Amino acid sequence: MLVSIVTTVETDTEILLPRNVGRAHYAAILQRLHAVNPDLVAAIHEGDGPKPLTCSDILNGRSNRDGTRLEPGTPYYLRVTGLTPDVSQALLKALVEKPPAAIELLHHPLRVTGATADAAGHGWAGAANYESLAARQMLPGGSIPKQVTMQFASPTAFKQAGRQMPLPLPDLVFGSLVERWNRFSPLALSPEMRRFGAEMLALTRYRLQSRPVQQKNGALRIGGVGTATYRALGGDRYWLATMQMLAEFARYSGVGVQTATGMGQARRLEDN
Repeated sequence: MLVSIVTTVETDTEILLPRNVGRAHYAAILQRLHAVNPDLVAAIHEGDGPKPLTCSDILNGRSNRDGTRLEPGTPYYLRVTGLTPDVSQALLKALVEKPPAAIELLHHPLRVTGATADAAGHGWAGAANYESLAARQMLPGGSIPKQVTMQFASPTAFKQAGRQMPLPLPDLVFGSLVERWNRFSPLALSPEMRRFGAEMLALTRYRLQSRPVQQKNGALRIGGVGTATYRALGGDRYWLATMQMLAEFARYSGVGVQTATGMGQARRLEDN
């Protein structure tokens, strides 16, 4: 089970937050989940590799050098996703079935006015499962588009040969996605998707800006924000279907590093 929950929050007073509050949102979500399933929180916190959830920064926050200013009377949106049945069900219970009165970010309580996992309620919300994502692309019938456009809504970066890479190159994007899919899905995909991205996918269009994200130690990690279009130069139906399926999966899994704490928020866009 995959879920993407968008929580609407408001403030009663003007607040100035740091530019990046993804880590604070992650802490608030773990605290909320602890009331539902403390053993699950321990497993999330102690597990190695990608986390089975992602937490966003403020989706519609407007930031400058001073930080992100929140105004009274304006709805703001926070998003969290679950990649396993246990995590998704716990998130639904903690945020949708029994929504909290407030979510606290860096000692600032934000009043919760709504939460939804319905795509009709918010463009970043949604629910699916691995089987339905696979069936939508993998079942015979119809042609598979050779092109896909991705939106990177928060700074997205990768580790490559021990270095930071802020550019969403095809092999890094689809390599990251296939690794997450194979870690959490009951349906395995060929890990050669990373190689397919390197050899058979071209970055044909992009509109990206670099954005810094402050780390716990005060250092900065640079990530890319914007859109990028990838086009297959070849490949059979399996590879094209896998490309499209992983692009859909990105809505739930995130892409690249530090997706649990605000980076790598991504989704597939409809090509015009």
